[in-house]
Amino acid sequence: MAIKTTEKRVGVLMSGGVDSSVAAALLKRKGYHVVGVTLQLWDYETNGRRPPGERGCCDISHQMDARFVCHHLGVEHVVLDLRDAFRRAVVGPYENAYLSGRTPNPCIACNTHIKWAEVIRRAPVFGLDFIATGHYARVVRGRDGVRLEKGVDRAKDQSYALWQIPRHVLARTIFPLGTWTKRSIREEARQLGLRTADKPESQEVCFIDGRYDEHLREEYADRVSRIGAGEIVDTAGRTLGGHSGFFSFTIGQRKGLDISDGRGPYYVTELDAARNRVVVGDRRSLARTGLVAVEPNWVSFDPPERPERCAVKVRYNDPAGAPATVHPPEDGRVLIRFDNPVDAVTPGQSAVWYRGNAVWGGGIISRALKDGDAAADSHRMNLEADW
Repeated sequence: MAIKTTEKRVGVLMSGGVDSSVAAALLKRKGYHVVGVTLQLWDYETNGRRPPGERGCCDISHQMDARFVCHHLGVEHVVLDLRDAFRRAVVGPYENAYLSGRTPNPCIACNTHIKWAEVIRRAPVFGLDFIATGHYARVVRGRDGVRLEKGVDRAKDQSYALWQIPRHVLARTIFPLGTWTKRSIREEARQLGLRTADKPESQEVCFIDGRYDEHLREEYADRVSRIGAGEIVDTAGRTLGGHSGFFSFTIGQRKGLDISDGRGPYYVTELDAARNRVVVGDRRSLARTGLVAVEPNWVSFDPPERPERCAVKVRYNDPAGAPATVHPPEDGRVLIRFDNPVDAVTPGQSAVWYRGNAVWGGGIISRALKDGDAAADSHRMNLEADW
């Protein structure tokens, strides 16, 4: 079901990069009334500058690039100041998650709570019918509604990062680059004479200067002091070393453990915040048979009424996903069981389950399951509170 394009107003979220620049150009070519929308999310003057040579997605150079592109295309350009909302919905939860033993994904939170929720809320002010971005994903519209699908360029597919978009908001979303490859987008930008044609990719975490754990030590000195130092133990509980903060480690990490008992290599298998411990083991110890996800969003299809087959991605750079079974949700939790064990399933990250090319739904990983866990042997999830 094609969208009527005559004078429909679309707000294109423009970060100053090549993808959003070409997205705006393509939509104007299709007959939309384009409004370039740039988000001011972080203040580098107040909160500290990035190291030389690195630019966050919110610094003035990116805003100016977006403005110049809009001028070049002959479209409107506005800047929305969402710094307070960004700190409240993205930065604070990111910092608290790490200090609680989880590994968050701030870009997904930004997509959900800022790029969609806040912009959609302001859409009536600018008379916007749709919003669009330069993400490599597709919105497929049919008689039974809309669904979110993978981008054609599988090396750039970004559907994993979009699973939290509510279905009714997805219906007002356009992804012009879903059928393009990154190489063709750059070539299109050159042909259009856009100044962003050869601009490099932005840094992923725009509000961190340097290492995230150093940022936490500086911003939360009292809380970090209360956490204190702890032990590094193996899966049997044997002490192998010490650490100065469990939040400095991530699941699957191998380097920087400073263990020299001659039995390695060791990998981080668990962050035990309650006991202030980092648990390590051999490579086989990373394997997990399933997971429990919370805060699910069923973006393209309704939840299953019985266990159904799917493919699950537990990290952004997983091209295909692991064959698995998704179970009907219970009490806001979704049980996923993998056909074969998956390494480094990380609490705090997103699990996204697919039906073919479509994003069926997703959730935040609250627990990674291994052989012997009660939840892995039962369809029910009568688990203790995970957060």
